[in-house]
Amino acid sequence: MARLVDFLRPELCVMDLKAKNKEQAIRELADVLEKNGKIKDKADFIKHVLEREQLGSTGIGNRVAIPHAPTHSVDGIALCFGRSLEGIDFQSLDGQEVNAIFLIGTCPSDISTYLKILASLAQLVNQRQFLEEFLHASTVQELISVLKKFELGHKK
Repeated sequence: MARLVDFLRPELCVMDLKAKNKEQAIRELADVLEKNGKIKDKADFIKHVLEREQLGSTGIGNRVAIPHAPTHSVDGIALCFGRSLEGIDFQSLDGQEVNAIFLIGTCPSDISTYLKILASLAQLVNQRQFLEEFLHASTVQELISVLKKFELGHKK
């Protein structure tokens, strides 16, 4: 089973994004993926994610955005997280600025795993208690611990 905790490692989390807008946030997180060897062609990856954004905002509400795209710029699954303390306008469905951004890419051949991860993430971020704890985590380790607690049912 595809689990977020299997893909979201501490080095793939940015606790204080510097980005001021949607494109800057996607670029900043793509830098993290590239630095960690998760994407082969950053420019192509960003192009696909931005094209996907033009189809409709991935700001899903509850201050969360999940920009994503299948692309040959990725081997397997690439996932990273960024938190914006100030909030970023993602043209979200509920009109609120976004504080939590999960950037996901996948090779088209891994689309079923990718869809399972998107579904898991959507389910988690619709839980008020998860979001509250996740967004208030003060360290990357605490962030991952909250994710494990809610995804795997472990208690701290």
